[in-house]
Amino acid sequence: MPTMNRWILLCALSFALVPQSLSRVLAQTPEEGAWADRYYGSRYLELSNWSYRYIELLVARGRLGGLSPLVQPYRRADVAAALVRAEREEQLERSEREWFELLKREFAPEIDRIVRGRPQDISFLAEVGAGLDAMSHTHRDPLRPEGPAKVFPTVMLGLYGEAPAVAGALRLRWDNHYLNDPQFPNGRVVPRRACDPLVDDCAYRVEEAYVELQLPYVRLFLGRMYRNWGLPGQFGFLVSPYSYSYDHVGYRFGTDRIGLTGFFTSFNDFPGDTARHMSTHRFDWMIRDNLVLSVGESVIYGGENRRIDLALINPVGVYEISSGRGRRGGDVNALGMAELWWRPFANLVTYASFMVDNTNVGDVGVDHGLNQYAWGLGVQLPAVKPNLGLRADLSVVNSLAYRSRVDPYEYYAVGEPGWGIGLAHDRVDAVTLSTLADWFLLPNLLLRPQLVLLWKGEADITDPWPDDAFTGFPKLLVGVVETTVRPALGGQWTFSRGDFRWDLGVNFIENEDHVEKGWVAEVVGRARFAIGLRF
Repeated sequence: MPTMNRWILLCALSFALVPQSLSRVLAQTPEEGAWADRYYGSRYLELSNWSYRYIELLVARGRLGGLSPLVQPYRRADVAAALVRAEREEQLERSEREWFELLKREFAPEIDRIVRGRPQDISFLAEVGAGLDAMSHTHRDPLRPEGPAKVFPTVMLGLYGEAPAVAGALRLRWDNHYLNDPQFPNGRVVPRRACDPLVDDCAYRVEEAYVELQLPYVRLFLGRMYRNWGLPGQFGFLVSPYSYSYDHVGYRFGTDRIGLTGFFTSFNDFPGDTARHMSTHRFDWMIRDNLVLSVGESVIYGGENRRIDLALINPVGVYEISSGRGRRGGDVNALGMAELWWRPFANLVTYASFMVDNTNVGDVGVDHGLNQYAWGLGVQLPAVKPNLGLRADLSVVNSLAYRSRVDPYEYYAVGEPGWGIGLAHDRVDAVTLSTLADWFLLPNLLLRPQLVLLWKGEADITDPWPDDAFTGFPKLLVGVVETTVRPALGGQWTFSRGDFRWDLGVNFIENEDHVEKGWVAEVVGRARFAIGLRF
């Protein structure tokens, strides 16, 4: 059967079955349907929320089961259900109970529905927030300081809706950093918009806007949202929130133990009739609460008037992507990934990830030992003391990773030739070693002392493909290596209506800007204050 006919049949079956499934869900009582775990429509907990640092540590301690440490964001209802189960098991330490009280206030509506077993009504929530964002440099990566010191006022407006099996969100943010990001041409993340008589340039952006159908074993997503598929504390090798959010169509099939997650999208970042498309998916298996395995793959392709290739969207069509060529013909840039998260003992967590980039080599040949790759690993001691956890991470990204010899349409980045931001990791040709501590002076006051070492070569994710890539071009740490040692103190203070976060350190840099010279020191930091109201 032709591919299009299969898709038409699949859509017809979906529209026939979804109303029946939804009607059965709505007719169930709480006891019959296990509403707390499956049938609530629940919005996602945005990745910028203060509670993630508590949730990640509790997951590492084995207190919150059913939440994958490798895929975020979480649904709010899933976090609330994990909190309720953990309290019922009555195995929490004193400090953990204090953290739970903070989290219970954040997730009070979801917890109340679960505990009372009430059917869900249609509900709406409005949120208004404001704050200040002060930074020593306008580059978002503290290990690559660039740009002047700035203080930006910020305003956030949010509207959220939930109903049985449906959830949606709209988050609008005003932030002058959108006009001062040095990784974008002229610093502009957003196009020029006049806002007279108030201001002459609107610095707002829709950060997240989505609606999702959430059936017991199926979720269908449409909109934009920040995602991170990766190891704890690290950007994912296929999907990360470093790039600004973009519109996509997503899905998830499965349970909280085993599932297939993915999405596909198109970018309009090249002029003329050039089209670019990306498709990515991953399979996650939580074998036990202490052992998670994941495999995934992603593909990006483009060209003049090139259409979406349904064979590359098919989430179970592994061969189509790994073969490096689409069904319609034409090259693609394919990436594969495998991840492991394991807690062998109560106070020891280990994790590792490996990514290989199967970039096309055109007419050069079949195998030239290119070996574009990235890998990361880490170890965590989440409960050295009741209020203290330690972690060490190492990541290595090849100098040619995410790039393509064929054409710039296949770079794993968003942006025209000459500039761009990585869709996953943005810092390539680099070795990064970091150690940090999660130290809670008070239940709502977290300190994060850390030490980061970075060895960075001259290659960049937006650089053109080198002519000598197959004849001795360095695979890692190209040219004069810039070395950065950064001791820093980060932290987070959470209060009833908002939070204050900071990261202040000193960058000791050798061979700055890849010019052979001695060490220099530079203070690099950022602080954010935010306060908000919910209605």
